[in-house]
Amino acid sequence: MEDCPPGGCISELATQMAIILAGKQFIFTFSQFVIPIIISNKNNCLKAIKPKMQKRKDPIKKTKSPWERDYQLAETRDVFAEYLEMVIQYGFVTIFVAAFPLAPLLALVNNLLEMRLDSFKFVAQLRRPIGFKSKDIGIWSDILAAVGKIAVVCNAYIIAFSSDFLPMMLFAMDFREKNAKRKNMLSGYVNFSLAVASPEMTGYSEPCRYWAYRDEQGSYNLFFWKLTTVRLLFVIVFEHVVLGVVKLIDIFIPDIPDSVQLRIDIDEIIANDILNDDDSIKKKFSSVGTNTVTRKEVKKGDTPGYHDTDSGV
Repeated sequence: MEDCPPGGCISELATQMAIILAGKQFIFTFSQFVIPIIISNKNNCLKAIKPKMQKRKDPIKKTKSPWERDYQLAETRDVFAEYLEMVIQYGFVTIFVAAFPLAPLLALVNNLLEMRLDSFKFVAQLRRPIGFKSKDIGIWSDILAAVGKIAVVCNAYIIAFSSDFLPMMLFAMDFREKNAKRKNMLSGYVNFSLAVASPEMTGYSEPCRYWAYRDEQGSYNLFFWKLTTVRLLFVIVFEHVVLGVVKLIDIFIPDIPDSVQLRIDIDEIIANDILNDDDSIKKKFSSVGTNTVTRKEVKKGDTPGYHDTDSGV
């Protein structure tokens, strides 16, 4: 595999991202829609292929009940594959968004299409899934948080080491006095970024130019070491600034809205009051004794479902 030039491999990375998000992602979504249809209709397909050897004695076809038709549908898969697909897509979109800015748009189009296809798939092509209670998405939340932090570092390195942004800025600052009279501050940048290879190094009669920040002896020049220092400083500053902004957003925007949190608190208070009332009633019954309880000791309304009968409680 060839190494990236000093200008970076952003164009190659953008091409790979376009193939993954615009090609493979849509093909995978389409396959998820087609496979349940094939599985649910396999019996009908086999009947259509087989020749009719004999006619049925009963000319009246029996219509199947809805639950019998639902039983012939494909079984519902585990949601692990759905979560995994979304996490992988989230990783591609966030980690390489600096190289391919259209990635969020393609992911949005794919998710809108997949949302409608999944709705049709769960309603008409799959059996009814068994529901269960869950507080949140579990470990996937921690995975998404980790991917988000990794994405910040990767984007910082992509901008610093795989683009001409920082070399151009450093060149403009170093040669601002020389190019002050010119309108273009980057005048001479291309010629400056091409190193000279002497005939002794190449074996040719004439010197060659190649893309690197080196002197005629092949050693790195002063601009290369200054650029490396600037790139590392940019990575550190970019990472701290973005993670700081994310932390501030997390502080000022709560995970649970205030109205929902208020309702949760009210439900907890009501539940605690009911539990406390039950404990007081149990203590009253245990102190008096179940054999000596009369209507006078247990007033009407102390316990829910109280019936005034001749036998007592």
